[in-house]
Amino acid sequence: MEELEKRTSKFSAGLNIITRLDLLWKRTQGYIENGLHEKWNTILDIIWLELTRDLSPEDYGDSKDNEGKIVEGYKKLFDKFDEKLKQFLPFQDSARGFKVPDKEAIKKRGEQYKVLMDKQRFLARLENELGKGTSWGEVEDDWD
Repeated sequence: MEELEKRTSKFSAGLNIITRLDLLWKRTQGYIENGLHEKWNTILDIIWLELTRDLSPEDYGDSKDNEGKIVEGYKKLFDKFDEKLKQFLPFQDSARGFKVPDKEAIKKRGEQYKVLMDKQRFLARLENELGKGTSWGEVEDDWD
């Protein structure tokens, strides 16, 4: 069997990834404004897939700290949002005729909205931690 040589791409996909993420974030805004919670949730899941490519296996899944205690990985933290959303399913994204939604439906949509806001905030912060968002960069002192 031939030994495979390690290859490095001549091109960086970094800018493409950041552009793709930006387009996805923009799509979430329209879904939020139009009350399309199911589509909003789907785009957040796609953003998760884009971001997790840069997580180490230790950060993605559970790992142990220096004292041997289990540290929850990002996957488990992310999955908690879907666990919360399951309590308030199904999504009812569009008005059905002229019927006013009942109080229970309004309450569920409000709870979905809160969970989705938290899910989006989590992903935006993860994006920053991975250096793909609006996080602060290191300042270089080479003004001379």
